[in-house]
Amino acid sequence: MPPLPFKVSRYSGKDEVMPKHKPELANIYNVFGLSSNHELSTLLVSIENTKRFSDLLHAVEREFFMVPGEPSGEPEDEGAPIDDECLVNCWGSTPADYLNQFRAALPIAAANSIPDYKAPETGEKWSLTGDNGSWDYDSLDELLKDNYGHDSDGDGHPASFRLGLYEGGTVYRGTECKDDPAAFLPDQDDLLEHMSERAYDSDAGEWADNYPTLDAEAKADLERALRPLMAWARKHCQPDFFTIQNITPHIVTAEDVSRSMKQ
Repeated sequence: MPPLPFKVSRYSGKDEVMPKHKPELANIYNVFGLSSNHELSTLLVSIENTKRFSDLLHAVEREFFMVPGEPSGEPEDEGAPIDDECLVNCWGSTPADYLNQFRAALPIAAANSIPDYKAPETGEKWSLTGDNGSWDYDSLDELLKDNYGHDSDGDGHPASFRLGLYEGGTVYRGTECKDDPAAFLPDQDDLLEHMSERAYDSDAGEWADNYPTLDAEAKADLERALRPLMAWARKHCQPDFFTIQNITPHIVTAEDVSRSMKQ
């Protein structure tokens, strides 16, 4: 028997000692690589550890390897909720069978583990004019500090004079919006087109007609394969550029000016 994959310690319950050479429990002891000469507390610890490992394995299966089930087709099940199905089955499987199931299910588990995109929290932006490219301020206070009371003489010609910002002037407020970084990645069609072009440019390009041709299963696999790349883009490639939505004018008040001067 190989050694147990865990440390055995004394059972924390009653100090009950297993009688020596108890034949009716010998098979149970042998399952855990123990001798019937061991105390019952040792067997109980082995059983508890096995149950804990089993619970951990099933927690992993439930979290990552469950997929929507299909209707059974039985009349008595019509209209009943459809249970999810597990892509791996530890019941009745040999270790080799289970590893093969696990290996085949890993791409699906990787895709299922990636949450749907949640846009980052964005705040207000402020602009003197509301024009594209003019949304330089994160707050009204910052805008007023830089622009309040600053008249511009331009090039000195009277026609180039521009009145600065004062109470009663109009500025603009908007909501900053950033695109999903995954939207900038190539999609399935882009990727397949790239592969096709590279194939035609290869030494065997004259025989590369209709390459690659994918069935429904291959397309589904490709969609799952792209999800980790989408997660990578969302983690590492957040844009520092943005668009503005919900633009509204704001009339500068005396309270606005007073507050900005205290900042």
